[in-house]
Amino acid sequence: MASIIKELNELVANNVISPQTARDIEGYYAINKEPQGNGLLTIFGSLGAVLVGLGIILIFAHNWDDFSISTKTILAFLPLVVSQGLAAFSIIKEKSSVWKNASGVLVFFSVGAAISLVAQIYNIPGNLGSFLFAWTLLCSPLIYLLRSNAVAVLHIVFATYFATEAGYFNPHQPWGYILLIALLLPYYLQQLKQERNNTTAALNWLLPLSGLIVLGSFLDGAGTFGFLIYLAFAGLLQSIGFIPPFSDEPRKNGYLTLGGLSIAIILIMASFRWVWREVVTDAVPGIPFIIAWLMLYGAGIYFSFLRKGAPKSFEPFRTAAFIFPVIYLIGNFNSLVPSILTNLLVLALGISIIRAGVARFDFATLNFGLTITTVLIACRFFDVNMSFVVRGLLFIGVGVGFFLTNYFLIQKKKSNPKTTNYEN
Repeated sequence: MASIIKELNELVANNVISPQTARDIEGYYAINKEPQGNGLLTIFGSLGAVLVGLGIILIFAHNWDDFSISTKTILAFLPLVVSQGLAAFSIIKEKSSVWKNASGVLVFFSVGAAISLVAQIYNIPGNLGSFLFAWTLLCSPLIYLLRSNAVAVLHIVFATYFATEAGYFNPHQPWGYILLIALLLPYYLQQLKQERNNTTAALNWLLPLSGLIVLGSFLDGAGTFGFLIYLAFAGLLQSIGFIPPFSDEPRKNGYLTLGGLSIAIILIMASFRWVWREVVTDAVPGIPFIIAWLMLYGAGIYFSFLRKGAPKSFEPFRTAAFIFPVIYLIGNFNSLVPSILTNLLVLALGISIIRAGVARFDFATLNFGLTITTVLIACRFFDVNMSFVVRGLLFIGVGVGFFLTNYFLIQKKKSNPKTTNYEN
């Protein structure tokens, strides 16, 4: 920051920019640019806060049984009071983001410790799911009070933990998860507009990953129709990844990458014929599942119209996501034809990605396409009768193909030194 101010003073002195412009630039950097190293300080500060909190809890636990109920209650709330004092100090004194993130993490874990200790002291019944929901909900205001990305990350992690516990290990759909994510969205959208730092990039990966993990907890009773819902959601993530600000920074674009990877995995899973045998015998999905699919599918189409220029290597994923519902419709009447069509779709997907990688001199895209093709071939070993010799020859062929394709791309890139490798 000091070097920037020095440069601005020189520019003003030489009449390159006006004093008002210099003040505007200085104000911009003061608000939007953190000093170098603050990212690491935030991470280690938050980690230190966690360790301090755990250390305090362990000290109390050593003599816990010897304390009276009133003493236990005071000790249960003591870390919460101290951490809240630190958070208040950070806000009032307008301390750095490191202070705010560290104090926010302390308060977050102090709340969880206080809830669990009070429940243990007074024998209050409950389950893990309700505990996680109450804990995360109570701490959600910290995100806005402290403007803490660390607390936002914890919010997503524990909201996902709650939904996984309540939805997969208990016969309840975790609707509270939607509330928890909705509480985070205003802060997240504001971060996208104002600050594009590494923590915001982490949120760009954590949010879609959390959605992919949790979605299955809402699909109890959907049967094989869950493939369509998951594919629609993955297509929605892809469509979101095509729009600004995500499309401006491919490396920080978890929506595009996770959406494409999910589409590939779902299609490969659907390439097995036993899936289509279940589709034929499956009952008609309930109306709520059909409505959910239509909403996700429609949202994906809507965001696709808002797209900006995006890597062509991801176009085949979106195309496959829109084609697969037609194959699924056929699968309700026949199990062989959709199985063949799905295998052809995955093969076309792999070849398209390989071509995109070669055209753009992108080794990551090239090898991803080769991996999809290889996995498809390997999967066919489980439902196609062939000898070990044939399987071995196929693997040798695929390995040689990997080597030769990368080798020729390297040679081609050397002969075209002006080309640029746009990695996703």
